[in-house]
Amino acid sequence: MSSELKKFIAENVLFSKEAAEFLGVSLQRLHQLTQSGQITPLKQNGAGALFYKQDLEERKKSIQSIGKITAKKGSFEPMKIDSVVKQEALNYFTVQAFFKNSDKKTAPIFEKLKLEIDTTKPLIDNKNIVADFLNISTEMLEAEYFNVFNGFNLLKQSDIILKKGEEGYPERLAVTDTAPPFIFARGNIDLLKEKIVAVVGTRQPSENGKQSAYRLSEILGRYNIVVASGLARGIDTQAHTAAVEHNNCMTVSVIGTSLAKAYPAENSKLQELISEKGLVISQFAPSEKVQRWFFPMRNAVMSGISLATVVIEAGETSGALKQADYALKQKRYVFIPQSALDNDAIKWPRKYIQRQGAHSFRKINELLEKLQNIDILKTNSENDIALFNDSMEEVQYVSAE
Repeated sequence: MSSELKKFIAENVLFSKEAAEFLGVSLQRLHQLTQSGQITPLKQNGAGALFYKQDLEERKKSIQSIGKITAKKGSFEPMKIDSVVKQEALNYFTVQAFFKNSDKKTAPIFEKLKLEIDTTKPLIDNKNIVADFLNISTEMLEAEYFNVFNGFNLLKQSDIILKKGEEGYPERLAVTDTAPPFIFARGNIDLLKEKIVAVVGTRQPSENGKQSAYRLSEILGRYNIVVASGLARGIDTQAHTAAVEHNNCMTVSVIGTSLAKAYPAENSKLQELISEKGLVISQFAPSEKVQRWFFPMRNAVMSGISLATVVIEAGETSGALKQADYALKQKRYVFIPQSALDNDAIKWPRKYIQRQGAHSFRKINELLEKLQNIDILKTNSENDIALFNDSMEEVQYVSAE
C-alpha cells in the first residue's frame, strides 16, 4: 500500500467516535442515525463501524441549524405534557424520528402500534414492547423520547397542538391526502375557521410584485378574508405585513420550521407580531432538525387550509409553484396574473392555466370579482369593489428569479 493511499485512508476514514465528533453529535445519536438509515457506514460489525468522511460531510450539511430561536428558555412558561393530545403527539414524533421524519411512513406504523399499547400514555411506560415493535434498543427509544420531550419544552404552555380528526383541526385541511397528524399552533386558532386565501410568490419580487401583494392582502382583509402565507422573504413578507398593519393581524403564517424558530431571521419580529393576534402554525416538532425540504412540505398545509391561492410572481423554480400544484390537486382555486401568462421568459403559467381550477386575472379588482363569483368574497353592494382605486392597477409580472 502506497504512503499516499495510507494518508488518504487515515484522513478520510473515521471511527465511530471520530465520526460523532465530526458531526457534533453523541455516539448514541450517531448510532440512531445509522440504525435509521440516515447514515451508511463503510463497514460495520460487532466491534464498531467505519465511516467515509465525505458521506458525513453531506449529512452535516443537511443537519445544519436553520432558523433563529424565537425565545430563550426561562423567558416563558414551557409546554407541559398535561393532555392526552400532547402526550400522543410526543409519542408520535418519537416514533417518527426512526422513519426519517416522514409522516407517510410513520402514520401507518403508529396506527399499528395503537393495537399494541395505549399511545396516549408515555411510550417509555411500555419501552420493551415499543422497542421490539420498532426493532430498536430500549436505550435508543428512551434517548429519542427525551430528545423529543426536551424539544416540546421549547414550546410555550399557551401553544396548542391540534390533532387530525379532533376539534380545532382545520376541516379543509383534514380532507386532503397530505394532512399531517398533528399541527402546532400559536395564536388565534379561530382564524382557521374563517375564509382563507393564500398569497404567495417569489422571495425576490419586483417593486410591482411587492405592491401588488401588499395591496391585495390589505383589500382582502377589508372583506374579512384571512390571508395565509409562508413568512418567507419577498411576497410572503408583504402579504403578512399588510395584514398586520391594516387588518388587525387577520393572517396565518404557515412556517417551514417549528414554532420555536423563525426563518428567515429578519422576520422573527413579524412572526412574533402575528403570533400575538394572528396565527402561526407548523407541522414540525421542535426536536426535528430543520431540513430544506420542510419548506415545500408546508405548502401542502398552506393550500390545504385555503380556499384559493394567488401567485403574485414566481420563477420556474419558485416554491410558490409547489403551492399552486398542491392547491390544484386539492381541488382549490389558483389565480395567476395574465402578465405572467404573457411572459415568454417563463413556461409554468401556460402549463398551470390549462389545469382545472386555475384562472387568470389582470387587475386586483378583477380577481376580487372572481372571488365573489365563487362565493369566497362577499361585498355589500355591486359597486363596492370599484370603490378602491388602488385595485384598478394592472398586476405586472416581472421575472425576478
